Amino acid sequence: MKINYTKLMVVVIIFSFLLVGCAGKRKAQSPPKDPAVLYTKGIILFNKGKYKEAIEVFTQLKNYFPSDELYALKADLRTADCHFFRKEYPEAITRYTEFKKRHPFHPDVPYVEFQIGLCYYRQILSKDRDQEATAKALASFQNVVSNYPDTIFAQEARDKVTFCRRRLAEHDLCIAHFYLRKGKYPAVSNRSALILEKYPASGIDDEVLYYFGIALHKQNRDSEALTPLTRLVEDYPQSPFAKKGQRLLASLKEQGVIAASPVSEGGPSMTEPPEKIRKEAFPFHITATNTEEIPEKNTILYTDGAVAIGEGITIYSETILVTMEEGGAPREMVAMGEVRVKGGGEEIFSKKATWSPAQQILVMTKDAKIRGAAEWIRGDEITLHLDTGRIEIKGKRVEKMDEEVEGGL
Repeated sequence: MKINYTKLMVVVIIFSFLLVGCAGKRKAQSPPKDPAVLYTKGIILFNKGKYKEAIEVFTQLKNYFPSDELYALKADLRTADCHFFRKEYPEAITRYTEFKKRHPFHPDVPYVEFQIGLCYYRQILSKDRDQEATAKALASFQNVVSNYPDTIFAQEARDKVTFCRRRLAEHDLCIAHFYLRKGKYPAVSNRSALILEKYPASGIDDEVLYYFGIALHKQNRDSEALTPLTRLVEDYPQSPFAKKGQRLLASLKEQGVIAASPVSEGGPSMTEPPEKIRKEAFPFHITATNTEEIPEKNTILYTDGAVAIGEGITIYSETILVTMEEGGAPREMVAMGEVRVKGGGEEIFSKKATWSPAQQILVMTKDAKIRGAAEWIRGDEITLHLDTGRIEIKGKRVEKMDEEVEGGL
């Protein structure tokens, strides 16, 4: 077949003109001149929950205005937030972390650090599964509390720290249960002692103390088992584990077993207070993993799971420092770290609690709060009168508790 090249060329030329004409009808899309326009568009989509579309707009903003010191940085953060709300936590963590590395002194860094912790927090698994996310969440939240204590994020992070510490303690207790079923009692006592040392006042101390005592008893270390069992019965009289522990404790005492302190094997143990303190002037009985006397300051330092037990009051803390007058009369007792006080019919939490023998009061400061039904009752200072159990709150305010972790945590 012969091709008519002349007709073919005419068709090509006409088609080309048609293309040019169609293109002419379309206006070329010019880049926006103001990044605020794109940012506003992205925020509108973000507020409507259209996170995928918002990411596209924020990406455009970054492409058009990569050097913008205001909106480009905001677009970075909002992009990370979009991934967070889409539950794309690994991607969100990457975005937040990059922002923190590039802009370490940006005023939004406390928020970024908190969000990183929240990304890990949302990935926390049940207590019988791997707790890598819990450990990373705890580290991030503790970083917020330590480095940005006066921010609103620090307040929220403290409550998350409490949950993470409990979850890690519960996970270790699951491991202890596994060893107990296998009859590996030294592993149970080691693990139990480790929990009491690393996560004091975790909320499961009664259960840990019970299995600690059982494991020591199974190893024929009854004199050592008396210490955790006694603490269990005295500190948690209403606990179902206390009722079980009481039967074993009574049996051991009937056999004439005498408590040994400290536990000689199997990891950290609880030590009794030195006789240096005049007992008649000191209304507390203190136990801790470690005790150190500091003669030059006339003080005694209790660390790792310190517990001070008085009449109608129990103080749990990471550290307790007792300062004495010449002759051994106590001048002051200060509990520091994660402090939990059971007294006056309430459970009070703080970062510092100070006891004064002259006034017979315990003053709790630094994030002092009382747990309510679904709220925290906070105060700049919470004072517990040891003689009457009366509680005073200065700067009282009520805040709702944080929502639970997704998935029922």
